[in-house]
Amino acid sequence: MTMDLEYTPQSAEDSRPFNPIRDTRKNVEINIGKVCNNKCVFCLDGFPKGDENTFMPWEEMQVELKRWYNDGVLSLGFLGGEPTTYPHIIESVKLAKDLGYSRIVIATNANRLRHKKFTDKILEAGLSRVTISMHGHTPELEDKLTRVPGNFEKKCKAIRYLLEKRKEGYLKDGVSVNVVLNGWNAPHQLKMQKFFFDELGLDDLRYNFIRPEGFAEGSTDLTPNYDDISPQLMKCVVLNEFHYQKTFTFGGVPMCKLPKDFVSRESMLRKYMGEYRDLSTYCSIKSDGIGFGVEAVDEGRGRFNWQERKRFDLKAHPPSCEQCAVASICEGVWKGYLDIYGPMGFEPLQRLPEGDAVQAAF
Repeated sequence: MTMDLEYTPQSAEDSRPFNPIRDTRKNVEINIGKVCNNKCVFCLDGFPKGDENTFMPWEEMQVELKRWYNDGVLSLGFLGGEPTTYPHIIESVKLAKDLGYSRIVIATNANRLRHKKFTDKILEAGLSRVTISMHGHTPELEDKLTRVPGNFEKKCKAIRYLLEKRKEGYLKDGVSVNVVLNGWNAPHQLKMQKFFFDELGLDDLRYNFIRPEGFAEGSTDLTPNYDDISPQLMKCVVLNEFHYQKTFTFGGVPMCKLPKDFVSRESMLRKYMGEYRDLSTYCSIKSDGIGFGVEAVDEGRGRFNWQERKRFDLKAHPPSCEQCAVASICEGVWKGYLDIYGPMGFEPLQRLPEGDAVQAAF
């Protein structure tokens, strides 16, 4: 059971910190259903059953796409489950393009994207960005985490083809890999960075700290301690700063678990911390209930802002957050993490002057 922590931050329409280089387009991510062709050990949804094992009706998708565009949203993402399994995914991308969305993305395990015929069709329909969930730099690690034999090679094949198509002028908003940072792959952060940048040739990599729910709930094996992962994460930052100079970001790590000299540098936070870079994102998911927290339910769809959902519903703030100078920026700690490790060890921060200290910090 999650502990009841006293501190509650003030609500805000958009809880992201100011970042002058961030894309200002509002973003919506539409969940097509929980159907998936992977079995990741840290999956939030588990194995969908009964009515959960269904797709969003095409008629409903059309209404949802028009609704958000009419509300002034120009950036769109498709989520699952696995969105490439959705029977109407190509039609959905095409309709979004025809409506006028300027950024159209899928978050995918990329298994189906290794098939060139399918990939060509969805790119021609208007897909402008692909974010690929991949969590290991070796076949053994990737296949163990996703529990699908051969997954590593399938994803590598898909990534290489997507990068080829990008050189041809497709995917103007890029190709990225999103890694769920967990207890099994966290010791290999530097090796993963090298693999994705050097061997696969990607220029956009994101590490997201595991959300300990679903299959990972209560698991110390899958959920590392922030103190154990932070030093190597910072080494990845430094290696990118002075060698790769590509897009490398991370999310889900409380700011008090990062080096003070890093947190004091606003330019570094804007460059590497996902909370500073991510688009303001609304979500649309199937809902048979009345919703909870910041979610509003209407005609079977739950809708909420993802930044607000994390801050007020999915994360908590240990008592030390009351005295922390960056509490309005830091989203807090996953409640599932606090269930495992408790609220101790989180120190309130005082912002330090911006300085030229990145080399001294590491």
